Amino acid sequence: MLKKQLILRDPLSFLGYETDETEKKGNFGAVTSRAGVGKTAFLVQIAISRLLKDKNVLHISIQDPVDKISLWYKEMFLNLTQKHDAKQSKQLWESLLTKRFIMTFETESFDFSKLITRVDELRNQGIFVPQLIILDGLSLDVTMQSELNRLKEYAVQNNFTIWFSVRTHRHQSDDPVTMLQQLGGQSNFLFNMIIQLLPHKDKIQVKRLPLTGEHNERPPLLIDPSTMMIKETTK
Repeated sequence: MLKKQLILRDPLSFLGYETDETEKKGNFGAVTSRAGVGKTAFLVQIAISRLLKDKNVLHISIQDPVDKISLWYKEMFLNLTQKHDAKQSKQLWESLLTKRFIMTFETESFDFSKLITRVDELRNQGIFVPQLIILDGLSLDVTMQSELNRLKEYAVQNNFTIWFSVRTHRHQSDDPVTMLQQLGGQSNFLFNMIIQLLPHKDKIQVKRLPLTGEHNERPPLLIDPSTMMIKETTK
C-alpha cells in the first residue's frame, strides 16, 4: 500500500512524462539549473521513483563521496514518508537499498571509457545490472560530442536510460534546450527529456522544457526548497 502511494508521487509523472519516455533504453534526460538550486535532490527523487517501480538504479557521482550521496537518498525518502507508518517505511527503505548502487569518481580521474569499463565489470561479474543511471556532477561541453554519442549507443545496447545534472551559468542562454542541442551536433539531438529548476519566490519552480515539435501544456511544479518535495502547480 505504501509503495503504491509513493509511486503516485513520481515527479516525472507530474510533469507529464510517459513510461515509454522515462524507461526507454538509450533515452537521455537532463535536470538543469544554476549552482545550488537542487539538481542532485531532484535527481535522487527521480531515482527513488524508479526504485519504487523495482528498477535497478546506478548513481554515479563526480567528486561527492558515497556517504554524502547515501545521505541524500535517506533524507529524500524520509521526506517522502514522514506522514506514513514508520515501521512500514523502514521495511520499504531496506528493500529499496538492494536495488541501488552508488559509484563515485574524482573529477580529475573521470572519463567515459572508465565509466563504461566499471559498469561492464558490475554487469559481467553479476554484481549489479542497472536499468537507470544517474550521472551527477559532470560538466558537459561540446568537446564531449563523440563520447556522449558513444555513451548513448552503449545505453541502447545495454537497456538503460541515463539522467544527467547540467549546470547552467549566468552568461549562458536561459534556454537549456539550445545549449544541450549543441552537445549532439547539428543532426543528432541526444537529450529526450529536459527539466529546468528555477528559484521562484520562496519556492523552486520545476519546468518541463518542450523539445522540437513537442507541446507541453502541463503547468510548472513548485517544490519546497527546505524538503525538495512537490508542493503544488503554479497558477
